Amino acid sequence: MVKDNKVGLKIIAAARKLKIFDDTFILMLAALVGLAGAYFAIIFRYLIVYMTSLIGILCGYISIGINYVALFVGKISFLDISGEINEFKGLQFVYISIIPVVGLIIVAFITNIFAKEAKGHGVPEVMSAVARKGGLIRPRIVFIKMFVSAICIGSGGSVGREGPIVQIGSAIGSFFGRFFKMPSFAVTVLVGCGAAAGISATFNAPIAGTLFASEVILKDIRINSVTPILISSLVADSISRAYYGNIPAFIVSQYELASYGELSLYCLLGVLAGLVAVLFIKVLYKTEDIFDAVKIHWLLKATIGGLLLGLVSMFCPEINGVGYGVIENVLNNPGQFSIFMLSLLCILKIVMTSVTIGAGGSGGVFAPSLFMGAALGGLFGVCVQDVPYFAIASPGAYALVGMSAVVAGTTHAPIQAILILVEMTGDYEIILPIMVSCIISHIVAKKIESGSIYTMKLIRRGESMEMGKDKAILKHLRVADVVVRNCITVESHTPFDKILQKLRSSNADAFPVLNEKEEYVGMIDLRQISNILHSDTLLSDEAKKHLLAKDLVLTDQYTLTLDQDLLEVYNEMCMEEHECLPVVDEDDDKKLIGIVTRFHVMYRYNKEMVLSQGDSAQK
Repeated sequence: MVKDNKVGLKIIAAARKLKIFDDTFILMLAALVGLAGAYFAIIFRYLIVYMTSLIGILCGYISIGINYVALFVGKISFLDISGEINEFKGLQFVYISIIPVVGLIIVAFITNIFAKEAKGHGVPEVMSAVARKGGLIRPRIVFIKMFVSAICIGSGGSVGREGPIVQIGSAIGSFFGRFFKMPSFAVTVLVGCGAAAGISATFNAPIAGTLFASEVILKDIRINSVTPILISSLVADSISRAYYGNIPAFIVSQYELASYGELSLYCLLGVLAGLVAVLFIKVLYKTEDIFDAVKIHWLLKATIGGLLLGLVSMFCPEINGVGYGVIENVLNNPGQFSIFMLSLLCILKIVMTSVTIGAGGSGGVFAPSLFMGAALGGLFGVCVQDVPYFAIASPGAYALVGMSAVVAGTTHAPIQAILILVEMTGDYEIILPIMVSCIISHIVAKKIESGSIYTMKLIRRGESMEMGKDKAILKHLRVADVVVRNCITVESHTPFDKILQKLRSSNADAFPVLNEKEEYVGMIDLRQISNILHSDTLLSDEAKKHLLAKDLVLTDQYTLTLDQDLLEVYNEMCMEEHECLPVVDEDDDKKLIGIVTRFHVMYRYNKEMVLSQGDSAQK
């Protein structure tokens, strides 16, 4: 918990005095979050390199140690085993394969003792913090997530660095928001700023970082949230380019659409990418279920997962780590890989990423999605090279499009997937095939699996996110919990000017209309009143004076009953932009019970969310 501090309070006081403690102050904090997020992203990248180098040096010493142990055993046993030394050398890879075991054990120990939310790929935890906790993320996550993810990747874990850096950046944004006592909305926006800064600094992709934070984390693309996120993303990208240069994440050949007939092939690739994305999601969470079902200590689970990872990596080391080198090779020359090898890389990456995370590892799923997309696209591109009737681009073009399409399918965020691949490669010539494949992949994946690779984790533990809200809370509540029974009504023969008077003298923005028998007829809301007031060309002022409520009423208004859940109410209000809906008796739709307003729905939602946080804190 962030305590009161003199520095923060003085800055706040100065901001209030200068009259900038408003949106301007949020923009300043967004730039600060972008700065901090960029430097932590850079530190994280160096930490992965150093951890991998350290483990490489350790493997070298293990190799030397095996030789010395073999010679020493020969001396003390008075045996000449110099001829068998080569056989010992041949077994060195077996000993080196133990490295993933040690890495996963260390990661599992740290996360289970100090911060369980640092386990896994991190993005679902950030989404949950935004929707359920007002953006509250513990500051310790910054250092724990950075350290354990570097160990996991450096020791051969088949995961990426993007998920961790999103969680790290989000924790930084949460810290600054609470440090300066910002309101809940501002804290969640700063969490999005941190996520965008991490993506932007990692990939040199400021637009994609902005869209990822808005489309995936906050699920909010309003201007008052997008502007600070964009500023944070641009600041982070500037810092990253100052260190690494103006170089795209992947150096690839320039590809373009060879013929418009090729679009049919890219459509097919989109379908396949959607299926692979669904397969990845299902295998990932099925593997987690299997590890959870095994009733053994978490250290033993990490050991089993590390052994599986080590055994597979002995024969296919390409699946270890983030795999960017392999991706770049596939993008530039898929022909160097056989059809069997590309198929194997795609399948093994799905399985080994799932094992790494299921066994308690820490790392992202974005890079693995890129990896399997490149393998799938390269495989598809090699297979369609002999298709007649129209020109075909090189397999590398299909590998590039496959990367974006699988990401669109796993994340359910096609816009972000399109732009991030364009920014990562600097290749705008192939934007049309990328768009076609991404949209189709997204449609196929969402049709089969309603949850993305991020939201499925939340859905499985009872949190269902939509538009930044937890659908599980809304699903639990009923209309009876928020109905306003003593609402203001108007009679069907009430004149228009009387309705205007009611509008001015009350806080209501919609009125149920009743007939002479006190039966519900329909609703009059602000939109209908506004249409009448602005219809100068249709109705004269004299005609408006003779208008009655029955002339304005909406008779086909959507009605509610007391037993309906608030999720259905919320969806209807969002879809049709209603601020108020009538509640009628379940057996008699002419009997008005009251109204439900958007304000009361959100007030009850926020109250339940706070209460659930209190219950969690007591457990």
